[in-house]
Amino acid sequence: MRGIDSNILVYALNEDLPEHLPCKELLVDIVKGKHIVSIPSIVFMESFHALVKAFKFKEIEVKKRLIAIIDSKNINVLDVSTSSILLAFEIANKYKTGGRDSLIAACLLENNIQEIYSHDSDFDKIKLIKRVDPIKT
Repeated sequence: MRGIDSNILVYALNEDLPEHLPCKELLVDIVKGKHIVSIPSIVFMESFHALVKAFKFKEIEVKKRLIAIIDSKNINVLDVSTSSILLAFEIANKYKTGGRDSLIAACLLENNIQEIYSHDSDFDKIKLIKRVDPIKT
């Protein structure tokens, strides 16, 4: 099983971005059952924020789309726990990564998930997680 980073959801839901198509295809494959993934809860709020604030999407539309993803039977939503936060502090310190990426990694690792779909090369710094980039460069 793999996790999903916020940028994958943002790209999948924003057809104006050049990264849209491969991320949308990945999401469609997940919904169809070709993959089962886990997504830390913070990823949904980070995606919501980016789509509404940076890309000026309507809140109600973003909320509807993200809830549809949450409701997919092939997506497991991971809660952020106190232990996730504590582990994220350690990851951020050891690998010099940002707080949100560290928290996403910590949530995945606590659930024995060691791979993440992401277009963010910062995850390459975290040696405990393997980044899988669905976008062909």
